[in-house]
Amino acid sequence: MRLVPRAAALLALAAIAAAAQDADEPAAAAGSEPATRLPEPRLIGPRRGEERVRAARRNGANTLTEKSMREGLDWLARHAAEGGGWDADDFAARCAVSVEQDREPCDGVGKGQHGEPVPCPFDDAISALATLAFLGDGHLPGTPDDPYADLVERSLERLRSASGTWALPLATLCFAEAEAMERAGRYRDDVDRGVAALLGKRQKDGAWGYAAPWRPGSDMPYSALCVQALIAARDAGGDVPDDLGAGVGTWMDTLEVDAKGRVAYLVDGRRYGYTPTTTNAHLAAAMRALLGVGLDGAAHKRSLALLARKRPVWKISFRKAKVRGREIEVQLGHLSMYQWWYGTIATHQAGGSTWTAWWGKLKGALVGHQRDDGCAAGSWDPVGEYERLTGGRVFATALGVLMLQEPYRHRRIER
Repeated sequence: MRLVPRAAALLALAAIAAAAQDADEPAAAAGSEPATRLPEPRLIGPRRGEERVRAARRNGANTLTEKSMREGLDWLARHAAEGGGWDADDFAARCAVSVEQDREPCDGVGKGQHGEPVPCPFDDAISALATLAFLGDGHLPGTPDDPYADLVERSLERLRSASGTWALPLATLCFAEAEAMERAGRYRDDVDRGVAALLGKRQKDGAWGYAAPWRPGSDMPYSALCVQALIAARDAGGDVPDDLGAGVGTWMDTLEVDAKGRVAYLVDGRRYGYTPTTTNAHLAAAMRALLGVGLDGAAHKRSLALLARKRPVWKISFRKAKVRGREIEVQLGHLSMYQWWYGTIATHQAGGSTWTAWWGKLKGALVGHQRDDGCAAGSWDPVGEYERLTGGRVFATALGVLMLQEPYRHRRIER
């Protein structure tokens, strides 16, 4: 755990406030189309100017959380690929190694979908998450004197050719945020293409399944990403159907929710070996909050109650267990940055003491366990379940930054 001197913290706060006041509106890039008339944003929060400063203060951000967030961006920028985007298992090629300074290459490479020691197949999806982290701090292509403007431009360009089921909703989310922030029409076609592709993948049950069509029905993880993308796309002028909330909500009502508030992965999940999980409860709470459905229902209340019992704590241990005759390491505890990300969205939308209690635990877990040594400085170790098994250090660090930005990254949707 690191300690930051008070004087340095105050200086950082002054610098952050000054930078945030540089411009209330981002300048449109040279050669871009005239400003597109867009609806007032309902979800995408203020990333620059006084409105951001007010939102940050109102929702609990402080000098330490902002400093930690910016150090995370610095690590991501130092490990980005030259052409934009990130390589989850080869990012260490970008490390600044120095024997004299005892700077070892970063560890924590991404792996296969289930932890196999193979190249991570989700580079485009993880690149989109990292790009969202820069958008969350107000960085846009073409912004004068912005050290990250070129990186964001290259990364968005890479996402135009992104492939893979998981990359689609995250790339659409990136373009929606960029268009809603810039409001110049540059990314409107990308938003429209993404929305059309996502709606084309919608299942008859009203949600989305990453394994469709060979496995019938929708699942929680993929549906949660699609919902985020489509709700954000509305702020960018995307044509999202009015029945989105009703359709997804009806599907969610068919999922098993156990006595502890844990939620099933998909309908008849036990048939495929899936039991209800805490992670899916976090996803369900976020989805209902974004869609505005079932907020007064028993299922949502049980999810929020579970989140209150599982607030972020940076603690993890393992034990050996036999599964289907094979001995594996089973994680104990609930350290999962992926899970926390959805919990952060859900509790911020809930507001009040639900948010302040969650945020108090979250900022302590993240700020207190960010690396401050060598080339890994600014990143988070991928020790949570999904970070350790699949996404690696780039995934973990992008999620850490996104969560620290939540006080101004999202608005609370008015109903």
